[in-house]
Amino acid sequence: MIWCFLAILLGSALLVALPGGAEAQVRDPHLQWKTIRTKHFEINYYEPLGLIARRAAVVAERAHQILAPLIAHRPHERTRIVLTDETDSANGSATALPYNTIRIFATAPEDISPLGDYDDWLSELIIHEYTHILHLDQIGGIPKIINTVFGKIVSPNNAQPRWFIEGLAVNEESLHTSGGRLRSTMFDMYLRMNARQAPLWDLDQLSHIADRWPHGTSWYLYGAYFVNFIYEHFGRKALQEITSYYGRQAIPYGINRAVKRATGHNFEELYALFLDHLRKVHQNKLNDLKSQGLVEGRRLTFQGEDTNSPRFLDNNELIYHESNNTMRGHLRHISLSNATEGDVLARVIGTTYLSIHPDKNQIVYTATDNYRDIYRLYDLFIYDRKNDESTRISHGLRARDPDLSSDGNRLAFTINGLGTTHLGVAKINDFTGSKKILIRSKPSELIYTPKWSPDGKQIAYSQWSRGGYRDIWTIDVATKHRTRITHDRAVDSGPCWSPDGSQLYFSSDRSGIANIYAYRVADRSLWQVTNVIGGAYQPTVSPNGKELVYVGYTSFGFDLFHLSMHKPFRPALPYVNERPPPIDDSDILFSFSEPYSPFPTLLPQAYTLDLQPDGFGQQLGINVHGEDVAQWHAYDARVGVSLQNAQSSVDFRYAYQRSPTRFNLGLYRFANPGGGLEVAGERQSWIESRSGADFTLAYVFPRTFHSESISLTQTFAYIDNAEPFEGKLDPNTPHPVFPRLGLLARTSAGWSYSNVERYIYNISASRGHSIGFNVSVSSPALGSQYEAVSLTWRASKFITMPWLKQHVLALRYGGGISTGDIAGRSVFGVGGFPSQAVLNAVIDGTSLGGVVLRGYKPFARVGTQFHLLQNEYRFLIYRTQQGLSTLPIYANRVYASVYADLGNAFLGSIDFRNFLLGVGGEVLLDFTLGYYLHFTLRAGLAQGMLGPIQTQPYLNLGFPF
Repeated sequence: MIWCFLAILLGSALLVALPGGAEAQVRDPHLQWKTIRTKHFEINYYEPLGLIARRAAVVAERAHQILAPLIAHRPHERTRIVLTDETDSANGSATALPYNTIRIFATAPEDISPLGDYDDWLSELIIHEYTHILHLDQIGGIPKIINTVFGKIVSPNNAQPRWFIEGLAVNEESLHTSGGRLRSTMFDMYLRMNARQAPLWDLDQLSHIADRWPHGTSWYLYGAYFVNFIYEHFGRKALQEITSYYGRQAIPYGINRAVKRATGHNFEELYALFLDHLRKVHQNKLNDLKSQGLVEGRRLTFQGEDTNSPRFLDNNELIYHESNNTMRGHLRHISLSNATEGDVLARVIGTTYLSIHPDKNQIVYTATDNYRDIYRLYDLFIYDRKNDESTRISHGLRARDPDLSSDGNRLAFTINGLGTTHLGVAKINDFTGSKKILIRSKPSELIYTPKWSPDGKQIAYSQWSRGGYRDIWTIDVATKHRTRITHDRAVDSGPCWSPDGSQLYFSSDRSGIANIYAYRVADRSLWQVTNVIGGAYQPTVSPNGKELVYVGYTSFGFDLFHLSMHKPFRPALPYVNERPPPIDDSDILFSFSEPYSPFPTLLPQAYTLDLQPDGFGQQLGINVHGEDVAQWHAYDARVGVSLQNAQSSVDFRYAYQRSPTRFNLGLYRFANPGGGLEVAGERQSWIESRSGADFTLAYVFPRTFHSESISLTQTFAYIDNAEPFEGKLDPNTPHPVFPRLGLLARTSAGWSYSNVERYIYNISASRGHSIGFNVSVSSPALGSQYEAVSLTWRASKFITMPWLKQHVLALRYGGGISTGDIAGRSVFGVGGFPSQAVLNAVIDGTSLGGVVLRGYKPFARVGTQFHLLQNEYRFLIYRTQQGLSTLPIYANRVYASVYADLGNAFLGSIDFRNFLLGVGGEVLLDFTLGYYLHFTLRAGLAQGMLGPIQTQPYLNLGFPF
């Protein structure tokens, strides 16, 4: 039974990250990678990240000095840090398996983000991620013995609920800096509105992931406050005891036992006390706000999730960006007079900011898009409302936050890179030729959301500078003279001018809640415009100066709110700074770097054993996986021995990943029962061996709304008999027929295209289509002793039904044809699901696919040609969102489908009269096991309608096509 738990532990050896798994792989072969070594760390980076890498080295060593004594653990190995700058998203990740690794993106958080309260982003990020290392690297007892034998394959603390892992790290990031998410007013807003408008998350929802806003952020949100609650009531020693005790356990998921040893209470008891504490705290805040007098806008939109960047077309109409996790993000317009949402305009990807040309026909916006088929970066686009077309005006510039001047001729924007953002300007009609840097920021300084003044002489913007200051500034475009409007530790963001230029509106959390403020330029006075319960961000003012629209917050996410500014504003209260002094991590490690070498981390680090079925029964195997820390190279190797007849198999797979063109090499040898041997007129069994190699080149063309890929594979396999042919020959019987042996050389090519979409709330792919084909040729011209040609094709289509949410029509057609020598050509089969032991499938982590002809036995028809058409109508039954406290099992949702499958496999020409038809229905349950492993349990009943009519019930782990 322990191996069952170990299998789940291995499955949960995932990257724990800020807010999700960070893929640090860079496929640019021109980058020059280097390494810096310190006493406890190895910093791997590429130029021009040397300055940041040397600062990261100092920050990491300081984090070790602070955290190692507090968490009571000192790793025996250097922690490897990989620093990259390939994305415009702020993120990081950490893992202890198979060696301690931290991955860091150099980009700082965006304009509005719960990550946005920090005194130094790099310091906060490294403290957070190194807390993960010290936590997950605590391994003792039987797990330590297992790791001694097999390499580092088990980390018991990895099998804790994600909220505890992330909560511990957020707690430390906040304790050891003057920022952190426990000081973030946005984080506080999330909980405050959850307590007021919606049920607070239950412990079972939090221990897995409930299908509700704020999604994965909940682990950080509730986890941070809950861990801090334990810390404040039971002290540092309780957290040390929980992590140390759990890290010694061979059988996971006894988290209540661990916390009870440390505190005398289980997590259910502590969480109930914590929620009661939250309700009291936020009810008191609500009472205080009401006593001050609320000034809130009327809610305009009701999509929630992520709604942002409102801009007035005129005094009544606005355009804004909306992303609700049920469909692709898009620009949309709305009317103040009747609050009806208009048609969807341009579809976009990424957190989009926009600006409207005075002619009202052109909209400049930002979106992420492909650059050099390697990077996905923010760039600038112009959407033409008349022609319904978008034109990209920058390529790889990493530009965001566009704003057009009042005459529509000039564009202000920000440019990101190396953890710093600069302010740029350009002429809209000659963007490439006229773009220039107006403000070149100091290293690590950040500029957000520039806005032109109505007279075109000044630009207001929000700037983060060292020490944690996020303030409003203005710059005179002609003289480049800068004026600081605010100077405090409040987060001041999203400035916009009044139409006459007399006032600057912006958002500030100076009172503990983000509200809209007005700065009067003439007398430099500051006034509070709103006093909301949730939060208020990104103000925009109508052309007549009377209407204000801002991005507000409810427990369902961000929406637009409208406020008519008829009442006088209240004077803003002075900012009170209750924070500790900011940390100063500006020191640089003056140390030589050396060229990066992949080999130290590419060598085998760990081994695992497995049992796999083969052609004779079961096969015992040993596996090894290797990948260097910069992810240039990766390989998997397995050696297996059949338990039935001692036949051996070897499989080695290598991937070169440092290029947009992927190269894969496979070397293998395996044995299987063979066919084609006849002795004395009777078929005899024999053992066939195949030894060979295959080489694959693949290229992916990533695009904004679709992807396309091509591949070319060359295979060489030598087919032989693994054991001598046996049997007595009789001259009175027919001459024996021996199977054909020799070299099989095959060239294969494939192409695929997909624009299929699926979002968080979708039960399956919801819209779009995909198509692809593969062709393979074996020919003496290639050196092959076999001659064959095979062609397969597939196409699918997903249509969201307009009448009800989460109703999808899914269609798929696949086919294939093969011809040539028997040993070289492909043989196809159609039929229903093979039998599957669900418990074994859970342990093995295997799931069946959905390309089947239900209502018939597996491989009910076989041949050298096949066709299979599947039609499914899928619909949601219930979002269960239910588990058992902290137990590692959780039911996510139940949905169903009714279907009809039509297909056949055959020899010779096609005959539709012989096709098989299966109809039926199935119910599917998405569930989570071990906190991290996602499965779908499928139960169905299919009826074969043509040919051998039969009823086929089935129960398995699988997923629809």
